[in-house]
Amino acid sequence: MASGERFRMTEVTDNAASDPLRQSDAPFRPHTSHWGVFSARWQGDELEVRPHPDDPDPNRIIENFPGALRHRARVAQPMVRRGWLENGPGPDDRRGRDEFVPLSWEAASDLLGAELARVRDRFGAGAVFGGSYGWSSAGRFHHAQSQVHRFLNVAMGGYVKVGQFI
Repeated sequence: MASGERFRMTEVTDNAASDPLRQSDAPFRPHTSHWGVFSARWQGDELEVRPHPDDPDPNRIIENFPGALRHRARVAQPMVRRGWLENGPGPDDRRGRDEFVPLSWEAASDLLGAELARVRDRFGAGAVFGGSYGWSSAGRFHHAQSQVHRFLNVAMGGYVKVGQFI
């Protein structure tokens, strides 16, 4: 893959067995995550992971990575409510029981950008809630709310203040 080239996660998981580098003799490659440093490789169509040998207390969460790739609870691509896709924003009797429709990452990005611009232009940047319950981790870079604020600062043309919504 060329530098800067994009790929979909489904390409990574669905095409695992067809990649010649993912044969049984494929080397382990180093990776990092919220849960530490580890190595991974494809064994046929299955992902194999192991903790870094110098980690004195590896987190066992990495053992969940192989099963999480194709787990039935995983949302593998962007989804949008059918009612919103068909009728746009606003009340809809189907909300809460509507089906979700899969989208490409490009289409989801376009919809998100258009909706943020619509809300900003109609109601102002303060109408966007810049909060997140997010994920927990050490460090500010991986702090979900900080990432949301950074994104909104660029996308909305100004910082969305915390505490605006009481």
